[in-house]
Amino acid sequence: MTASWPNLWFDLPLAVFDLETTGFDYNTCQIIEIGIVQFYRGEVVKVFNWLIDPECQLPEEIVELTHIRQEDVDGQPKFREIAPQILEAFAGHGIVAYNIGFDRPFLTHKLKEIGLDWPAGNPLIDPLIFATHFYPKQKNKLGMVAERLGISLEGAHRACNDAEATGKVLYAFKDRLPPELQNLLIVQAQWERENQERLAWRKRSNEDDNQTFADLVKQQSGKGLTTAFAYGNEADPLRAIYSSVPSSKRI
Repeated sequence: MTASWPNLWFDLPLAVFDLETTGFDYNTCQIIEIGIVQFYRGEVVKVFNWLIDPECQLPEEIVELTHIRQEDVDGQPKFREIAPQILEAFAGHGIVAYNIGFDRPFLTHKLKEIGLDWPAGNPLIDPLIFATHFYPKQKNKLGMVAERLGISLEGAHRACNDAEATGKVLYAFKDRLPPELQNLLIVQAQWERENQERLAWRKRSNEDDNQTFADLVKQQSGKGLTTAFAYGNEADPLRAIYSSVPSSKRI
């Protein structure tokens, strides 16, 4: 993370984005809509929305999910035509997406296909990681979390609506997250691993009904994994955070 970013993440301009696509495989599927909502200190600053001609037929299930019809995208700009505008909207902003593990690789791949690069160095934030940590026993789809927090999600599965709701979810977690940007990113990395450990335990518990989450932690303790909370038994919070994260380069 460069020194140009503010110390407090609340002071970081955010570009929250969401994609609608023809499917899940970025090698064979295409983007049909991208929404970017720029926030600053909790307020919407600017909204970008592009319908994109995928140059292919839309699957019926995607039409049913998104209500984007073939006639809505036919004749719209191609991805290569609006990609520079996408990168311009990201410039100077922290980049946020709900389940960024899907949206970022998909968009990165499509940029690479036309000779462009994902913006390196921008802080990346995923509110899904925080939601999964705060509500580990509940389903955490965006609509469910938004409803839980009293956030309206009209027009779900349309890019701009989902992006705006994602930004509002992140700001709703503000008082439960470290205020410093660097610490937020470190905690995010730790909680992501913790969530993955819980998922691994759930999968394994289906095979062995007697296994507890503590058993999994004990088994994984020699593999560099930890489920210690960032502000656990360690008296110094910063020392606890850094000791639990093997390398900040993974952020």
